[in-house]
Amino acid sequence: MKEKLRYLVYFGIIISIELFCSLTLNSMGIRKENILMVFIVGVLLISTFTKGYFYGLLASIVSVLCFNFLYIDPNYDFHISDPNDFMLILFFLMTSVIACSLTDRFQKQILISKKNEGISKQLYSLSERLLNVSGIEYILLKGNQYIEESIQIKTNISLEIKEESKNVIPIIGMNRVLGSIEILSHQGLNEDQMIIIKAAANQLGNALERELTYLEQEKIKVAMEREHMLNSMLRSISHDLRTPLTGIVGASQLMMNQDHLTNEDIYSLAKDIHDQAHWLTQIVENILNMSKIESGNLVLHKNLEVVDDLIYEAIQHLPELEKRNVVVDVPQDLLFINVDGKLMVQVFINILNNAIKYTKEKDQITIHVKKLEDEVQFMIKDTGSGISKNILDHIFEEFVTDTNVSNDSQKGIGLGLAICKAIIQAHGGKIWAKDETDGACFIFTIPSDKELNV
Repeated sequence: MKEKLRYLVYFGIIISIELFCSLTLNSMGIRKENILMVFIVGVLLISTFTKGYFYGLLASIVSVLCFNFLYIDPNYDFHISDPNDFMLILFFLMTSVIACSLTDRFQKQILISKKNEGISKQLYSLSERLLNVSGIEYILLKGNQYIEESIQIKTNISLEIKEESKNVIPIIGMNRVLGSIEILSHQGLNEDQMIIIKAAANQLGNALERELTYLEQEKIKVAMEREHMLNSMLRSISHDLRTPLTGIVGASQLMMNQDHLTNEDIYSLAKDIHDQAHWLTQIVENILNMSKIESGNLVLHKNLEVVDDLIYEAIQHLPELEKRNVVVDVPQDLLFINVDGKLMVQVFINILNNAIKYTKEKDQITIHVKKLEDEVQFMIKDTGSGISKNILDHIFEEFVTDTNVSNDSQKGIGLGLAICKAIIQAHGGKIWAKDETDGACFIFTIPSDKELNV
């Protein structure tokens, strides 16, 4: 109603102005053919300031009547005596109608252009939002936010594929349906709102296709790395299992085939068999522990354990430590920790085994235990060759070994320290390594119960 009233005001003002101008020009002696241009301009102005054909056509008719009444002989009468004047009025009316039609079309084109510009800006805004967004959940969240901000409509965007309907818009990627946009509003949507929602569905389809393609590529990459890792593990296992088995077979054959062996020789061969079997046991134990960790089946059976007992039990499992200078520095008071004793012994064995590999006979290996405020700190330091810089940042990863050491000391498949990290973290502790000037140092912490260690 307000719009119609505004258009009527425009109509009255412009008609009044064109009448005033035409009368002024007529008093100045201007010919009626030129005065007719004033009325054409008035019709164009009314068509510009109003919408639709009605006001333009009305302005054309009113202008023709005014021009006929004021300036066509006989004056102040609607009768036309001269055929030339009739043709003049007829062409004026045709020109006015054509001008009104063109103006109306031009206005509609402007509205369409503005609407398209608005939609383009909105789509650009959505594309910009989705450009740097990773993660399917965040992409769906951004899509919901965009539609709600753009057209104030509640939607539910998900990867669930639903049958297309009036309230369900499919999200289509390159060659597949990836999800759907469910319109939760009970009110009917207009054409513009549907255009925005469908355009948003296309943008979301591109973003989801990109994200799903990336995830699929990552899965393939992980699978290839796992396959490569598995092949490396199998090669390492076959090599490391063959070495102790070869030693066991060779020593046992000597004991069976040589009748003149002395007791000392027999003891030496038996000791070699024992050492090789112990080495084999450690490799198998690490492989079993890693398989439990990888499958998520590592279960902790915690009990209160005395720190001293754990350390000395680990030392007893490593006869090669007899050739090293082992120093154990623990507090005088009994120190208890709530841990899985078997797994903690395995941690000590793996770290000490690592120290044995990179030290020589008579080198010193120090085990230092310190009680902190709410945790117990263990430090195992050796005076060996240290840790190579190229593996220091990856030393607790699987299958990481130092290629700079000789094959004779390269016992193991690079699982020991990775298992240590998993066990320590499962107990809520931390582990790290340092390369010092006189050897390697491994430090790990285990949370302690203050009431047990007073």
